[in-house]
Amino acid sequence: MYIKTPTVYDGVMEKPKVPIGYILYAVFLPIIGLFLERYAYSALVAIVLWVLVLILMPLSCALDKRMLDKHDVNTITLGKSYLFPPIYIYKRQILVGGEAMLCVACVTLCAGALLTNGFIKGLRLKTDSVVDMVPNTAVSQLDNFSGKSLYTIGECVQAYSKQTVNWKAEKTSYGFEVTAEGDHDSKSFTIIIKLEFDGFAYHDFRITEVRIDGESLDKDKKSDFFQAVFIDYKKNGTDSSSKSESSSENK
Repeated sequence: MYIKTPTVYDGVMEKPKVPIGYILYAVFLPIIGLFLERYAYSALVAIVLWVLVLILMPLSCALDKRMLDKHDVNTITLGKSYLFPPIYIYKRQILVGGEAMLCVACVTLCAGALLTNGFIKGLRLKTDSVVDMVPNTAVSQLDNFSGKSLYTIGECVQAYSKQTVNWKAEKTSYGFEVTAEGDHDSKSFTIIIKLEFDGFAYHDFRITEVRIDGESLDKDKKSDFFQAVFIDYKKNGTDSSSKSESSSENK
């Protein structure tokens, strides 16, 4: 793709072709970063990704400026604006008489990346949203289990209790601790779920403790509890016939 920069040819203002590949790369780098961020498995990987984006955008603009120099375009007015891509693209488009749409696109995509990246979403993650998320998470996502299940944690716990289950969450040094409290056969139970969160991604999601009438269960009794709540859900549930059987097992 090319745009044109003014020059005089046979007394008529002409515009020789100037490539815009570097600029297009700089413009779309924020959206590329958002896409690749989906595959980052930790905050460190995501930080490296966004640092690369912040380096490559000015670098693309600097390469574009060098290309303009090679095409005999006077770039003195651009100065070191390439360090700030949106400003550079704005000045560059005025200089070469290009479309302002590239500048608009750059500002829009930069703002989108700034407001919707994983770190900003992490800052917005509050205990209320965690309380809504955990019960609606599939049982198979728990690190305590292997196999497949079409049921959610909330469905299983609610079916086991057959009464109202109270969910609450509190922020901890490692992320969040979610607690489910209910009753079964005239005995109270408490399920404590650990949700490790590094500010960007989840790393550990497991049930760490189960209490019956305030007494913490040992490993064997906890395994029996998991069996009753999550694996035997079809016997407890009232509408489970429409779903396939779970093959989850306690690790």
